[in-house]
Amino acid sequence: MAETPIIAASYTFDPFARHKFYHDVNQSLVRTALRLLDASRPAGARVRVAELASGTGAVTELILDELQRLGRPGSVIGVEPSFEAIDVARERLNGRTVSFEQGDADDLARIVPGADAVFFCNAIHLVPDKSDAIAKIAGALGPHGLFACNSAFFEGTYAPGSERFYHLWTRRALGWLRQHHPDARPSKNGRTAAMQWLAPEEYAALCERYGLRIVSSEREEAQMPLRSWQDIGRYWLFIEGALPGVPIPIGADALEYAAAEAFTELHLSEVPRIWLQLVAQRAEVH
Repeated sequence: MAETPIIAASYTFDPFARHKFYHDVNQSLVRTALRLLDASRPAGARVRVAELASGTGAVTELILDELQRLGRPGSVIGVEPSFEAIDVARERLNGRTVSFEQGDADDLARIVPGADAVFFCNAIHLVPDKSDAIAKIAGALGPHGLFACNSAFFEGTYAPGSERFYHLWTRRALGWLRQHHPDARPSKNGRTAAMQWLAPEEYAALCERYGLRIVSSEREEAQMPLRSWQDIGRYWLFIEGALPGVPIPIGADALEYAAAEAFTELHLSEVPRIWLQLVAQRAEVH
């Protein structure tokens, strides 16, 4: 969409990322992965950790905090395509042992060759060619390196009983569009990268294909309040997936209104969502 570069600055992921459950889910993955890394390295040895799609530094900060908590010396490098996000992250983490480079998975092996660990949080579902991305991540890892990723957009993400909320949220959003913007109709064939979900077993198979063995696989449930659904519903990439072809500002208003309607009609205070938390380790090369 031609409007996306301008619109993205106003319809960001940041409000959603500020919720406590989001912090807790990501902290859980970071602690699991870095505990495994710490146990596999000699005491006092420095480690190099990369974060792909590091954004404005929310998970980067968790990585730095956990390395400090473990007493493990090391450096952290964020690899992020958006210069604007990098500027925010640099200001946020000023004075800490972290650096940021503009780039994506294609640049990972050049920026952080032989990394001890690579994190890719809350974004792998957006990648159209997940096989290629995992191959490039595996290629950037050093011996016994760890790859940690998570997603709340996978086959199995809907907690049992929560489906009625999603159905009603969608119906109310479409009804709002018909009433207020009858010309803004979702595209019937507008499947985006955000809709290309894999099952946990498919992620594991992709990891295995590139020499990565799953060492931790968890499904972590988070209780999400209304404001968090409204915040994710105002994120431009989510809007493109939920209401493809609808102008971002209109889609944001539709989803925000519809989430409140669904919560009220179903007498909800929270809706559970399941995060897939994966850690894989590079197999020894003989």
